[in-house]
Amino acid sequence: PLWHSWLAFFLHRPIVDQPLWPSSAMSLRVWLLGAVAASSQAFAAGFVHGSQVFLTVPSTDRRVTVEKNGLVQAFWTHRGAWQRITLERKAGAGTIVDGDVVHLKSWSDKYMAPHGSGLYAKSRSPDGDTEFTIKSLGVGGGSIPDGGRITLSASTGEVVVVHDPSNPGHVTVDWTNTNVSEQELVVESAETTTTVLPTTAAPTMPESTTTVLPQTTTTTPDPTTTTLPPTTPESTPTALPTTLRPTTTTAEPTTTVPPTTAPTTTTAEPTTTTVPTTTTAELTTTAPPTTTTPEPTTTELPTTTTLEPSTTTARTFELQSCADLDSEGIAAALTVTSVKLPGALPSSCPGFGVAFSCRHGFYAGTPHNGGSHALFYNDASHNAILVRFGTSNDIVESKVLGIEKVRGLQFEPDGAHLIALISGATNVHKTPHNMIKMTVPGLEVVWTKPISSSYVGLEKWTPDNSDALAVSKERYVLHSSGECWEGWCAGHQGDLTQVLNASTGEHITSEASDWKTSHSCKQMIAYNDNSKVFLYANAGDAYPQALEFRAKKAKSYYGGLRFDGWGNMAGRQGVTQGAIKADPHSSGFASVWTNGTEDGRPDKLYYAGIDSSVAFVNGPRELFPNSPGTEIGGNIAPLGPGRWLVAYNEAPSDLITDYLRIFYDNWNIPESVRLTGGRLAIINGEGAVVGEPVDVAALGAPFPVEINHLVERSDGLGWVYLDGPGKSTAKIVHLRCKRA
Repeated sequence: PLWHSWLAFFLHRPIVDQPLWPSSAMSLRVWLLGAVAASSQAFAAGFVHGSQVFLTVPSTDRRVTVEKNGLVQAFWTHRGAWQRITLERKAGAGTIVDGDVVHLKSWSDKYMAPHGSGLYAKSRSPDGDTEFTIKSLGVGGGSIPDGGRITLSASTGEVVVVHDPSNPGHVTVDWTNTNVSEQELVVESAETTTTVLPTTAAPTMPESTTTVLPQTTTTTPDPTTTTLPPTTPESTPTALPTTLRPTTTTAEPTTTVPPTTAPTTTTAEPTTTTVPTTTTAELTTTAPPTTTTPEPTTTELPTTTTLEPSTTTARTFELQSCADLDSEGIAAALTVTSVKLPGALPSSCPGFGVAFSCRHGFYAGTPHNGGSHALFYNDASHNAILVRFGTSNDIVESKVLGIEKVRGLQFEPDGAHLIALISGATNVHKTPHNMIKMTVPGLEVVWTKPISSSYVGLEKWTPDNSDALAVSKERYVLHSSGECWEGWCAGHQGDLTQVLNASTGEHITSEASDWKTSHSCKQMIAYNDNSKVFLYANAGDAYPQALEFRAKKAKSYYGGLRFDGWGNMAGRQGVTQGAIKADPHSSGFASVWTNGTEDGRPDKLYYAGIDSSVAFVNGPRELFPNSPGTEIGGNIAPLGPGRWLVAYNEAPSDLITDYLRIFYDNWNIPESVRLTGGRLAIINGEGAVVGEPVDVAALGAPFPVEINHLVERSDGLGWVYLDGPGKSTAKIVHLRCKRA
């Protein structure tokens, strides 16, 4: 209709040379024809690189808004500065058309990008993370008109959801949403709209509260952010939210353990070989359950630090004290046993998110109760398989505990019980984890109990930490994180610490301690039976923007010890991974972690000794300051008083570039690093490296990167390396030595 053409012309008048009203020298007919042509020209031109727009949710008439802290939401109807977005074509100057890749620049000159489950304007320059594909609904390949309807999808493949009826006002990103009506936006020109600048008329948001925990050292209080979902314009900043492809090989023939609670007893044919050949003990399932103790295939390694594989015959080895091990002794004491697993690993690796691992499992060991060690992993059919080994690395019993994602495994301090942690429903938000307590031997289930937080939901932004579980004789503690689903923290990621009674499995909610860190959570925990203390650590890119150590003893929490780091509140931070281990010779602990500087220096490995009062007694110090490369995937275990073994992977250049990916267990590490980067080093209590690091990868003993465990055994220490996607074998690496 004519009025529509005139309105379109009026709104686009700055683009064309056409008077607003007919002059005395212009007939009405000529003016109308010009107006219609001008409006057609304006519509045909559409938006171009640099156009400023409003993005409106048509079902609510609310507009996409960027707050001061970068949070992107759609609670308000305003057309002000905070709603003004600049469209920038990745390809540069030109008309924006259906299917173009664009960057969305906010009023703060920062670019939007997905972080966790939301959108945030934190990036100062456009990059791959800030790319969005714009899809026009109903245009079919043409330019994007003013008033046109669009959807946006991020470079990660997630779609932008702006109208989730269960989460109104929140702007989120989602892998699985296929409802276009929840993604639809109307794009409107903001070029001729009067700018409404943020004013001081913003609503007052709740003040942050500070909780000071019992502590015996200098601490930093925990702020508990109490911002509510905004309902009025331009509020004060709310708490920020969360902020993470390897070679696929053909799966070998596998034997999949059926989902059952009955133990599967296996036997193995022993074989003897010469160095450096590693052979595989083939396992067969017997019909009537009878327990056997087969002799595994063990590869004796050379007695040299040149790290060249030897072809000499295995010879007699004299065990030495763990405390006396040196670099030369490591090579002589190392054995590698290859075992056939009950079921093969998944043949494809997850790209991003909560998913079943293609290369990792949880490994635990105990020097007590006969010296058992055990592996908990998911096979290609998602069976959660628990395998217990004897002292000779033979499989003595195995059991399927469900079909959900494995999350942790630990022995009780005396080795009499084994505790497994498993998802209640993989990738289903707000589903509790389950803890399963079993006898050793026998793997008889004592109890299975759920564990969760009242407001931090597991299985959404729940990371793959090597150690989310720590156990004592009285308490089992889960230290993890997830996305808050309601209240002041809704849509944000934070940590949780929840406790079960070891005897009964009762959930002791009065001993819970949640939300001590927020966003991009990296975590670790351990228990020292000498001091009866749980020591745990958090790192977060919003809070504390550091690595912070805290402790739990009986019903009390205390501490707040920090290693200064950095975080950009948008998914990047200094600390990326680490481990804590109890010192069996004292009441304290040792910890290693990887840290990279904000200016781009490669991630390096750090060490600190920490006492039970949560104070540094040694360090923190960088372990390899003269190495030009990077060290990642570190772990630590005690050798003797004031002596520690450190395991890690090294590479000549920085490897961690996608910080979001390191939430999960596939960091996109090159296969060459996985196979050649494994190293062991001995350090003293001050963190000084004793001798030279040993290239154990060259000795056929690679060390896992993302999820790894360096455990104590009755006659030394060890780890397990699963042989990769589709494989049905694992390497049990054993560093044999006499424990004190």
